[in-house]
Amino acid sequence: MRGTSDIDDVERIASGIDGWLSEIEGRRLYELARHVDPATCIVEIGSWQGKSTVWLAAGARAGLGASVVAIDPHEASALHADGESTEQALRRNLELAGVTEGVEVVVATSEEAVVAWKRPIGLLWIDGDHSYESVRRDFLLWEGHLVERGVVALHDTVDWDGPREVVSRYLKGSSRYLGLAYADTITHATRRSRPTAGELLRKRLSIVERSLYEARVRAYDENRFHFADVLDIVNRRGRRRRRGSSSRLPEDD
Repeated sequence: MRGTSDIDDVERIASGIDGWLSEIEGRRLYELARHVDPATCIVEIGSWQGKSTVWLAAGARAGLGASVVAIDPHEASALHADGESTEQALRRNLELAGVTEGVEVVVATSEEAVVAWKRPIGLLWIDGDHSYESVRRDFLLWEGHLVERGVVALHDTVDWDGPREVVSRYLKGSSRYLGLAYADTITHATRRSRPTAGELLRKRLSIVERSLYEARVRAYDENRFHFADVLDIVNRRGRRRRRGSSSRLPEDD
């Protein structure tokens, strides 16, 4: 893979890697990684088999060339009868994607890895244990190393209480993080020490808009007040109208 024109190749390779990252989310990580200053690095908390690692490393290589530090303890994670671990799968997938040279694999917990850490971070990607205490700990341990205008991104911030509560308290609830943006279940924000009034206003509007979206998603998933049933009927009728009004519409599938 070479440059941004090969993002479809990244998607093809990443789609074959086990993990819980959508195409939309992968492409957002790719774009975020492209803009990271190589004087800093990209830190990933929770690598599993490397689905997000590949997106990050490919994006960094297509952009400014920042390195990726992939941190995961890879404990209790035997995958197959032959005993292959997630670490072995991660390294194999990095090699398959051709991004091994851009990734430093650290086999350790988040707490262990941060002890001697001194490097500035341009992008912090948190996707480890999803309990509130674990997500909170990962955020607080590492965010102090995030540079001004650096980005922190968290996964599964819609359906998982832990990531969602950390985003609410430490990103939405803090004036130090602006530019809140979203991609599927990813929420990311930019660290700023002196926000302007306009930036704070845009942040508030973004929070309201996202809250309405998340409420709609939860209402659909839970079929609250038959919301999902009604929406499905409306969508089916809309599709039938688009097929043309000159002939009899087909029955629902």
